[in-house]
Amino acid sequence: MSSILEKLVENRKMPVLFIGSGISKRYLYKFPDWETLLKTSFYKVNQDPYFYQQHKDELLRKNLTDFEINKALGTIIENEFNRAFFQRKIKIKNPNPNWVSTGVSPYKMYLSIKFKNMQLYNSPWAKKELEEFQKLKNKVSAIITTNYDQFLEKHVFKNDYTVFKRQYEMFSSDSYNIAEIYKIHGCVTDADSIIITENDYKSFERTRRLFIAKMLTLFSESPIIFLGYSFTDENIQKIVQDFFDCLTQKDLDNIHEHLIFVSWKKNDRNLIEIRNNITTTEGKIIPITEIQTDNFYSVFQILNKITPGISASKIRETRKVVKKIVDKSVDQGQETALMINIEDLDKISNTKALAIAVGYREDFIQDNGYKMFPESIIFEDILKDNQNLKPEKVCFDRYSSISYQRVLPIFKYAKKIPEKIQNDERLLKYIKSKDAKEKIISKTLMKRIINYPSFEKYEDIEKHINDYDSVNKKCMLLLKNVDILSTEDLRNFCIDLFDDFISNEMKDTHFKRCVLYLDFLENYEEYKEKSNQQFLEN
Repeated sequence: MSSILEKLVENRKMPVLFIGSGISKRYLYKFPDWETLLKTSFYKVNQDPYFYQQHKDELLRKNLTDFEINKALGTIIENEFNRAFFQRKIKIKNPNPNWVSTGVSPYKMYLSIKFKNMQLYNSPWAKKELEEFQKLKNKVSAIITTNYDQFLEKHVFKNDYTVFKRQYEMFSSDSYNIAEIYKIHGCVTDADSIIITENDYKSFERTRRLFIAKMLTLFSESPIIFLGYSFTDENIQKIVQDFFDCLTQKDLDNIHEHLIFVSWKKNDRNLIEIRNNITTTEGKIIPITEIQTDNFYSVFQILNKITPGISASKIRETRKVVKKIVDKSVDQGQETALMINIEDLDKISNTKALAIAVGYREDFIQDNGYKMFPESIIFEDILKDNQNLKPEKVCFDRYSSISYQRVLPIFKYAKKIPEKIQNDERLLKYIKSKDAKEKIISKTLMKRIINYPSFEKYEDIEKHINDYDSVNKKCMLLLKNVDILSTEDLRNFCIDLFDDFISNEMKDTHFKRCVLYLDFLENYEEYKEKSNQQFLEN
């Protein structure tokens, strides 16, 4: 008999993941649960061990639930923390001193910085499990999370999913219900969005119907898998109950096959599948499927067997393009057609009349195609090695009029055709202008980045790079410290910045220079060796 996850695979349905703090706690070093976070916060204000317990005991005497107690404690500590901050008893390390004048709660800023600095567990089992988790990026429809941290967008789904940090953003024109992460309790990148106090939760309650409406939209197409929540979590139970109250009886009858809770059971490597019930506010008993395990690797492994016809990110880009066509047609009162390979949907920025074509690049790019594709494809190919470009056509078609002043990687392609490069003075001149570190990172550039800090190890760069608010500044920091970066380190930083680079219309020369230098490090010596060999043979 097939398990519930195997049935999901058989149906080829991409699930929605509803992810809680248990997932971040599993992979991030010293990630606190709610109670630990509150205790730590109280201790930062007052190191008396009874300070926290005094407030908690008062709330316990009121017969409140754990959820209600934690909300009340969140309110108390925010007030206490903010008072201590403005009395200069507490300091918050933030590179932008102007944040105070924006009205952001100092306590929420403290939480933002605390969660930003969380590091991954360095254990073999965590790495193995995380690698399997990362493979889900093309198998998952969307992600809903109550977590503030950036674990999902930085370490799992990376640049493939668009992040929404506030509830109202879920219904913005930029949302397409696919390949998206909805952070319903806020995000560390927007401290003011963090939900921690009673007033925050009241505000969340007032707008929760928006979120439920989004859930209904997502659920109509996908099953929902809860990861990292306790089955008894009051907050999640309330959200789920509200969701159920909006469903018809017909929907409710089959819900157990579309709503799956994966619960942590310490040291149990089996996937124990049981039926459980949730009772709605209207008294309806809803059967759901619960999987109890400490073996999340096997859960991810099964889900990775899902074979959707097209990845979630490409579905999103397709919807985006179609919407663009429709909007333009309405605005202009005329028909608009768009023709572009599905792999390139996210590269569209022009206003010319085109047509949509579904297929793969190798089936569409002909002799002239290489002359026309955007520079971003080359940068993506250097970083991710995923474009299957033909070296000869890149060098002699795409770079047909290249100037030595341009900042475009070339060594990855030149090393594969050195004998042909030798006969092209234009390309040789360009290569000569980029054949040393000092030519890529010039003295003039070094003068511009002189005030950026120097570090001794990779971890320091990782810790401070988000202190800078633009791709340009982040890349200047990388260039200043490029000597302590391995090629893999440099690649990872650039991949993290790639989406922002694209969205800024590829204007950032410093990002291009980082990728060019990566290309130089990885490929120049091989190109040089093959070129010399070719010279000797001739």
